[in-house]
Amino acid sequence: MRRFVRLFQAGCWLMLCSAWIHSAVGQEPPKSSAKGQPERSFARVKRDFQQRIRTKKPSDRIAALKMLEDFPTGEAAELLYVTLLDDKSAEVRNATADFLAGWRERSEVTDKLLSRMNSASRKSGLDLRAVGAIQALAPTEEESLQGKLLDYLNIYLLQSNANQLALHEMIDTQSVKGDPAETLRTLQLLARTQLFDQQFGYRRCVVQGLMEVKNLDGITELIHLLPKFRGLVQADVIDHLVAATGQNFGDDADKWKSWWAENRDKLKVIDRSQSPPIGSFGNVGQYYGIPICAKRIVFVLDTSLSMRGTRIEAAKTELVRAIHALPQEVSFNVLAFDNVVRPWRTELVPATESNKRMAVNVVMEQPLNSRTCSFDALESAFELNPEAIFFLSDGAPLGGKIDNPAEILATVGAWNRVRRISIHSIGVGVRDQGAKVYADFLKGLAEKNWGIFKPVN
Repeated sequence: MRRFVRLFQAGCWLMLCSAWIHSAVGQEPPKSSAKGQPERSFARVKRDFQQRIRTKKPSDRIAALKMLEDFPTGEAAELLYVTLLDDKSAEVRNATADFLAGWRERSEVTDKLLSRMNSASRKSGLDLRAVGAIQALAPTEEESLQGKLLDYLNIYLLQSNANQLALHEMIDTQSVKGDPAETLRTLQLLARTQLFDQQFGYRRCVVQGLMEVKNLDGITELIHLLPKFRGLVQADVIDHLVAATGQNFGDDADKWKSWWAENRDKLKVIDRSQSPPIGSFGNVGQYYGIPICAKRIVFVLDTSLSMRGTRIEAAKTELVRAIHALPQEVSFNVLAFDNVVRPWRTELVPATESNKRMAVNVVMEQPLNSRTCSFDALESAFELNPEAIFFLSDGAPLGGKIDNPAEILATVGAWNRVRRISIHSIGVGVRDQGAKVYADFLKGLAEKNWGIFKPVN
């Protein structure tokens, strides 16, 4: 009996020593399952997880995430980074990013993810996995992590091999479906990058994301950023502010800040039920009633034979009027197209009085020829790197590299996913009998590319 008591006392002493040792080194004693058995090692769970995610069903791969819930470690985060953050299913990628977001307060996890992002991007640029990690980490409120992410973005977003398409898709999706507060923090971080000041398409994407944020802090951020904008992005922001507040202070950021400081608490929600006005500020010019808000624009004029007579006369008259009205801070060019594309200049030029007179003369002298090479004209317009394209035509595409309307829309949409150029289309005679094909083409061109479709006689 005494021997049993001594053994029992020794066992208790060993347990106390073990607990004291783990406490001294900042660790917890090994956990046990509800049944008192040691938990499975991470190595075993990792093997089971890798086997499970080989399934073809995205829902099963998402369900496999639960297997790692008890292992919020850098090793588990790395496993998710290399296996699911580039999954072919966007649903799986988003679920994985959301799962990792629950661990972003753990430095072991964030350090491992940042290490993988940097090492991979040095070889292949900012890729789909890195975008998923940014989605998970960017909403952090921790300043040091924000700083590390900003350093990463300022290096790899500027490189030519950065997967900007994946980043734009993440911004668009999270802005609409994500938690407003977390989305706002992500967009605020992305707006601090060097690329935000340098690239129109990226800047417009982030701003369009902020316009989707469904809380008052999104308005605060847009007012804060307003002084940085010119051209089409400035117009986007002002139109949104006018629609959201019912006020119109144009591009006067100080008036917006003052009014917002006094009235913010009176608004409860942002009303997204109504479409923002277009060109609701300042003395902007117009082309067929479409406000010219951009600072870099291309006019594209159809000179096919079907435009002969009153159509081409009216089109030239309206284009000449619009060119004369351009303010000097605008840069512009004119392209005429039929069976070939005839650009007036090889690049955009400032709207000086001299340049406007020369452009008007070129417009008035344009001849008419056969065919309607719409695709080639749009391709040439994109090469000029504008903010907006005004595309006038009276017929279905015919000739050129591509003349199938659906294929043109798909190709231009792919170009423009990152560029974010507004394409406004003016359809001459689209109400005529038998004009549905090219009416649908021109309408789709505008609707899919942040533009306005204007039918005219």
